[in-house]
Amino acid sequence: MIVGVDATFLLYFFAPPEGVGVPLDFAGQPISMAKERVQGLIAELEKQGSTIIVGTPALSEIMVRSGVQAGQSWLAMMNQSKAFKVVPFDAKSAIEVAIMGGHMVKGETSKAATGGTYAKLKYDRQIVAIAATEGATTFYTDDVGQRSLALRLGMSVRGLAEIPIPTTAAAQELPWSGGI
Repeated sequence: MIVGVDATFLLYFFAPPEGVGVPLDFAGQPISMAKERVQGLIAELEKQGSTIIVGTPALSEIMVRSGVQAGQSWLAMMNQSKAFKVVPFDAKSAIEVAIMGGHMVKGETSKAATGGTYAKLKYDRQIVAIAATEGATTFYTDDVGQRSLALRLGMSVRGLAEIPIPTTAAAQELPWSGGI
């Protein structure tokens, strides 16, 4: 299986939880154990022999948010892993972005379709286009704009709240009631 991920999923995997913040689901409710969910997902994808597509625009976003030094360290880890594949924005991706843009011009405005600035839209299109041109069938994101774009390209989309908490992490989260 080939899957795409957005920058936020990468941050939840690599960054300390306090450095990323508490994610919210599409209803605005906090999602518990974000890091554990993403770590469990990536462990499961690795076990299955799946490929996790990381577009270079998403890589750029995590480097901006985390700092270049941390980002370079994470890039080295991705390059050593069989599961991660860092993919540049290339000619195929550019054509896909142009097709996306053409469909939006004919139907609805770009900003209305994704709910963001034009700069954000450009990044979102590039990240999703890279995943699509690499054959991703599933895209992991909680970003409304990327979700819309991935669905338009026929990918299934899963958000953080849809990823199960690994049983080992869930067991550690149980509160102790005391007593015997």
